[in-house]
Amino acid sequence: MARSVKRPAMLGHCLPSGGTIWTDTGVVALKKKHRQITLNFMNPERITVFFPCHTLDDFPTWLDETQADDLLAAWTAAWNPRLVATVGRIPSWESVDAPTSDGVAVLGIVPITCDDRFSGFFNASCTAQSRFVRQVTGRLAIVAAAEQLLVESAAIAPPESAVLLDDDFYALGLAWLIAELLARRMRTASGLESTGFAESVVAAAHAAVSGDATAARAHLQESFGYLTASRSHAYPVDVWLLDLVLLAETTAGPALAETLASPVPLALVATGRAVESLAERHPAQLEQVRKRCAAGTLAPAGGRYDSQPLDACSPEEILASLQHGMSVWRTHVGRLPTTYAQCSGGSSAILPQLLKSVGYAGAIWNLFDGTPLPDPGTSRIRWEGTGGANIDGVGRPPLDARSAQTVLMLAEKIGDAMDNDHTAIIQFAHYAGTASPWFLDLRRIGAWSNVLGAFVTPDELFRRTTGAGAVCSFEPDSFPTTLPAVGHTGTAPIAAAAEQDLIGQHVAAARTGAEQLLAATEKLMAFLPPPAATVGGQTQQRNAQPTAGLWQAITAGVFGAGSKKNDTYILEDELIRVQVQRESGGVLSLRRPCDRGNQISQRLALRTTLPAPALGQPWETAQERAGYSQMVADTIQRFPPTDGRGESIESRGRLTDAQNRDVGSFTQRITLAGSLPLVLLDIDIKLADNLTGAVLENHAACRFAWNENDDSDLLRSLHTQSIVTERTRFTAPHFVEVRSVHADNDRSGLPADSGRISIFTCGLPWHLRSAPHMLDSILLAGNHRQASRSLAIGLGILQPWDVAIALCGKGLPQQIARGAANVRLTAAVPLTVDGRVVGVSVGLLESAGQAGDVRIQWGADIDSARVQGPLSEPVPEVVIDGRATVVFLRRYQWLHLEIGFRT
Repeated sequence: MARSVKRPAMLGHCLPSGGTIWTDTGVVALKKKHRQITLNFMNPERITVFFPCHTLDDFPTWLDETQADDLLAAWTAAWNPRLVATVGRIPSWESVDAPTSDGVAVLGIVPITCDDRFSGFFNASCTAQSRFVRQVTGRLAIVAAAEQLLVESAAIAPPESAVLLDDDFYALGLAWLIAELLARRMRTASGLESTGFAESVVAAAHAAVSGDATAARAHLQESFGYLTASRSHAYPVDVWLLDLVLLAETTAGPALAETLASPVPLALVATGRAVESLAERHPAQLEQVRKRCAAGTLAPAGGRYDSQPLDACSPEEILASLQHGMSVWRTHVGRLPTTYAQCSGGSSAILPQLLKSVGYAGAIWNLFDGTPLPDPGTSRIRWEGTGGANIDGVGRPPLDARSAQTVLMLAEKIGDAMDNDHTAIIQFAHYAGTASPWFLDLRRIGAWSNVLGAFVTPDELFRRTTGAGAVCSFEPDSFPTTLPAVGHTGTAPIAAAAEQDLIGQHVAAARTGAEQLLAATEKLMAFLPPPAATVGGQTQQRNAQPTAGLWQAITAGVFGAGSKKNDTYILEDELIRVQVQRESGGVLSLRRPCDRGNQISQRLALRTTLPAPALGQPWETAQERAGYSQMVADTIQRFPPTDGRGESIESRGRLTDAQNRDVGSFTQRITLAGSLPLVLLDIDIKLADNLTGAVLENHAACRFAWNENDDSDLLRSLHTQSIVTERTRFTAPHFVEVRSVHADNDRSGLPADSGRISIFTCGLPWHLRSAPHMLDSILLAGNHRQASRSLAIGLGILQPWDVAIALCGKGLPQQIARGAANVRLTAAVPLTVDGRVVGVSVGLLESAGQAGDVRIQWGADIDSARVQGPLSEPVPEVVIDGRATVVFLRRYQWLHLEIGFRT
C-alpha cells in the first residue's frame, strides 16, 4: 500500500550503500523484499548530471583519481537503459554552479566531487517534483538509487537481456562525452543535435527493457554510427589505439583469462621466461593465447628471454637472449613476435640492428617500469640506431589503463596527437586484470565503432602505416644507465645482506659473460695470421725515451706530495713505470717511457654522505655533502714475478676518517702485467661497520685522478664498445677510458696511442665522476662489509675491449694482431664441406665510434667474401685484397662476414 508523505524541510532515505536519495517533496517508501517502489510523485522529464564546469570547453580533465572516478560513474550511470526508457530522453548535463530553472521535473545525479557546490542550489531554487541522487558512489549504486526515484520502475527484475546490455549503454554514454569533448578540443562541434542520435538511443533503451536484445543491439549500432559519422565529418583523421597487456607471473591466471575475453585486439607483452611460466602453470590461458594469436586478434609483443640490464650485456648476450625469447614463443604459442616490447631492463641504441637481424618489424619505444627514455617527439617513428639500422616504432609513452584520469583526459590526448603527430597513436598499458572499469568501457566502444579510434595490434599498425614514421636517432649515451635502485639503502638484516653482495653478483655475471666470449672466439685463432708487432692493439714504444716533465696538480692537490724515488716503491719495465706512495700505499704515479709525466694516480677511500639539508636550509648537492676517508699504509712489501706476471708491491693498511678513527682495513697488490703497459690491482677491503644510505652516496671506492689541466674526454664501455659519456653516474662493467681530445688527431704530432688511459673495471658495475678529473669505482656498499675486487690500469691501449674481456675472464690478454684498431672480432663459426674447413663466419663489431673502411688480415688465401644476414642496410661491398678483406663499417655497426678460403 502506498502511503502519503507530508512535505518536511529536507528528508532523505539512507541506502545500504551509505548514500541518500533526496527529493523536494518527501521520502520514498521502499518495499525492499519485492523490489517494488511506490511513490506519490510524477515522473521526471529529463535526467541531468551536474558537472563542475560551465561549458564543456572548461570540462575538468584535471580532477584527481577519486574525483574522476565519481564524475565518470555519475555520467555513465545516467545512461542505464531502464532510466533512459523511463524518462524517454537521453541524459543531459548542467553546471552545478548555474543549473537551469525552467520548472521541469528532473532526475538529478550529483557527483560527490561537487556535492558541496550543489547544496546552495538545492536549498534555494529546487524545482517541484525534482529528485536528486546525492552522496552515492559507484556506478551500480547510483543506478540503484536512481531507480528508486522512478515511478515507472518495475515490480520484478528486468529481463536478463537488459542486464547484459547495461554495459553497452554505459559505454555509449562515455563515448558521447569523450566525442563531445574531443570535438571542442578540435575547435568544432559534433552536430549530433541535428541527427537521429537521441531517438536511436531511446529506441535502443525501450528495446532493451522489453527484452528485445536484437532490436536493442541494432539501435545501439545505429547510435554509435551517428557518433562515428559526426566525428568523420568534423575531423576525418585516423586514430590508432593499442591495448598493451603486460604479462607477469602473478597475473597469468584468471586475471589473464578475463583480459583475453576483450572484444578488441590486444598485444601481449612478455619475456620468454614469462611465457615459459605461463605454459607450465596455466595451460588453459596459454591455449586462449594461442587461439587469439591464430585468429589475428592478439599479437605477441615479445623481446628478450629475460630482463637483465641491457647496459651490462655484450652484443652477443643480447642477441642470444632475443633468439632464446623468440624460440620460447615459437614453442609454446606457435607464433614468432614481430613487434619488440620490453617491460624493464633498459633500452639501447644497438637494438635496431639486432632486432632487424632476428626478424622484428617494429618496436614499442617505451619501457613499462618508469624508466625515462629520450623523447622522440612524435607517435610514429622510424628508430635509427647504431650501425645505420632502423626499425619502425611507436614513440609516445603509453597511458595508464588502470586510471580513471586517463579516460577523463583522453579527448585531450587524442586531440594533441592529431594536432602534433603525423600519425595519431594512443597506447594503453596495464597488467592483466588491472584495467579500470572505464577502460573496459573504452574497449566496448572500440568493439562498436571507431568513434575514438581503431583498436589494432602493433603488427597491424605497422603494416597499415608503412612509411609514416619520422626518423629519430639518439647517441648511445642518451639512454639511461641501470643504477642501483633508490630503495636499496643497505638497511636489510645483516644475515640476508651477507648472502647478497650486490656488486659481487654483477662482477660474477660479468666474469661468466667474459669467459663465454673468450671461449666463443677461441676458434678464431686458427684463421688469423701469427702475432705481429702489435700487442693487443697497443703499439710498442720500446725505443722511445722518456721526456722530462712533472705532474703536480693531482698528486699534490688530491693525493698529497710524492716521495723520493726508491726501489721499494717503484715497479718498472720497458713498457711502464709505477710508483707507490709510501704514506698511503696507493698509486702515486703511472707512466710509460714515452710519456712526459704522470698519467694517473689511485687510492682507496670510504665515502659517506650527510643527510640532505632540512627544509628551508641552503641546498647542497650530494657531492658537496660527501666526505672521504684517508688511506694509510702500515706496511709495503715487494714481491718477485710469479705465475706469468711481473713484479708486485703489496700494501697493507687502514682507512681512517676525519677524526683519525679506523673505519676499515685493506690489502692492495699492484702487479706489472709484463706483456702490456698495464698494472693489475688486486684489492681486499674490509669495513668496520655496515654502510647505510643510497649506494651511490655511501660506499667504498677505488678512486682515480688524472691531470685536470689536460683536455680529455671520458669514455665508458657499453656492450664492450667505447662511447663518450657526459654522465656523472654510469655503468661500465668492462672499462673506462680517459682520452685526450688530440689522441685521434693525425696533425697533433703525437703517437696514436698517446693520451689514452684505460681503467679496466673487471665487472664493477657503477662509477661516479666525483670531479671533472676524478673517477670513483664502487667496490663495496650496503651491509656486505668485506670483498675482494680486481681492477687494472693501462696506458696507450688502442683496443681496450679485448684487454677488458681477457681481464674480466680472469686471464691476461694474448698477443694477437687484430687488424683494424677500432674493431672487435666476435665469435667465429667454421664452415665445413665433407669434414674440411673451407671458410669461417665471423662478426666485425666496430667499437670506437669511427666509421670507415676496415681491413682484416687472414691466415689463408681468400676465395670469397660476403655479408651474412640482414644486419646492415644497405649491404656493403666486401673487397678481397690477397689475404685481406676490406669492408666499410658504420659507427658501432656489427657486421657478419662469411669468408671462403682456397683449398
